[in-house]
Amino acid sequence: MTNPARRLLLIGLDAAEASLVERWMDDGTLPTLRALRAGGTWGRLSTSARYLTGSPWPTFYTGRPPSDHGIYHDFQWRQERMAFAAPGADWLPVQPFWRRIEGDIQAVVHDVPVTPGTEAFPGLEITGWGSHDKLVPPQSYPPSLLDDVVQRFGDSPIRTDEFGRASLDHLRDLHSELVGLTRRSSELAAWLLQRPWNLGIAVFGALHRGGHRFWDRTSVEGDLSPEMAAWYDGALRELYRAADEAVGRLIAAAPGATVFVFSLHGMGENSARVDFLDEMLGRVLHGPAAGKPKHGLLRRFGEALPLPLRRGLTHAVPEVLKNRIMTRWTTGGVNWERTPAFTLRADLNGYIRLNVRGREPRGVVAPEDVEPLCARLTEGLLGFRDADTGAPLIEEIRRASEVFPRGERDDRLPDLIVRWEQSSAAPHAAVVSDRLGRIDRATPGRIPNGRSGNHTPHGWLLAQGPGIAPGGALDPAADILDLAPTAIQRLGGRPGLPLVGKVLTQLA
Repeated sequence: MTNPARRLLLIGLDAAEASLVERWMDDGTLPTLRALRAGGTWGRLSTSARYLTGSPWPTFYTGRPPSDHGIYHDFQWRQERMAFAAPGADWLPVQPFWRRIEGDIQAVVHDVPVTPGTEAFPGLEITGWGSHDKLVPPQSYPPSLLDDVVQRFGDSPIRTDEFGRASLDHLRDLHSELVGLTRRSSELAAWLLQRPWNLGIAVFGALHRGGHRFWDRTSVEGDLSPEMAAWYDGALRELYRAADEAVGRLIAAAPGATVFVFSLHGMGENSARVDFLDEMLGRVLHGPAAGKPKHGLLRRFGEALPLPLRRGLTHAVPEVLKNRIMTRWTTGGVNWERTPAFTLRADLNGYIRLNVRGREPRGVVAPEDVEPLCARLTEGLLGFRDADTGAPLIEEIRRASEVFPRGERDDRLPDLIVRWEQSSAAPHAAVVSDRLGRIDRATPGRIPNGRSGNHTPHGWLLAQGPGIAPGGALDPAADILDLAPTAIQRLGGRPGLPLVGKVLTQLA
């Protein structure tokens, strides 16, 4: 057995909202986290999710900013092919820090989201089993470990998230699955922790999926009876309660270990207006007479299908074809010679890419025209507002190069990032610009993807262990980039990869 005094257990609660955690620690809903806070240090973390919503997990595990690791979504623009693709080791290779720690450190790692499969290293790892976001199907190192996991705990218990609002019956089934997922995942992680280890990492994905689907009633198709409304309104709290129990189960499995419980981004009401962005961009580029973007045959056919049939076909498509289909769906019908800018795949913030000559093989924007075009797009997009209330849609539009340092993969990032006003996007029926006209929503009064919740741009950390001040406050400048170097320092190891974050000395 390894020395308990030299063990660190990192427990991730994916997309757990800090304000809810604080409220439910205070009222006793989360007794495990409440006890950890009383005996340790608590505080917020800055995060790359403020601008690139899908980037926090790669930022955490590489210890590098998105401009270095290049991963911000599950389907990204790959300019050398003028196509969309899932991030893969062939074009976006990344290394999680726990696989390259120097020193006598053994790691046991379970379900860190958005990791690029597994490889040989001094430890055990499972990826893609129960996380909301995954780049690969379930894998393990050593490979035989996954067979033992499936035999003991079953196959991956989380399905692909579905598009659109859902029936109450579907959401009740989803809730039951997420509660069961949290329990089974904690039992699996506790089973892994029976092996020798210095660094334990386990992440629970249910709060991420649950936050999207149980934030408020706009996720539900149809009306709710008073009884079912009361159940639904308490569903998210019950998921947090299950997560609190899971944390307690892991702490019991690691007596004497220092514990960091953390989240890399939060969850709030869904402010995404990305369903308007294609047409807003088209109006800015081509004037108020510009119609809806002309999509290719595949997309027109797909959008004509009933949603349940479309879902079934999506799940039936082999993984090897999804990149090709996603590219045809998104860019089919695009005339690149007449396209100076286009939108990228996005779930919350809007992403715009310029078709730059010399970077995109079919680029039409001269490098010297990039700045004027960005200024023109920014001015035009900021002119849109809600057609009924006149409220603005956009909080800010920033260049990725303004908010992230120069890096080896900064050319993989969007050029412009649109951050929406921090209010619910569900009520919009239409948006309007004095100069560019009115755009009606295809789904007036609701967000098309059915997510009532979406991400907030802050994380949090709760740490308890020898030398960590009880009731302490975390350094207000702490960032998710600081977690990897702090963990390694706490263990007495040395990073085998270059990390840019600082060591949080109050924890190390």
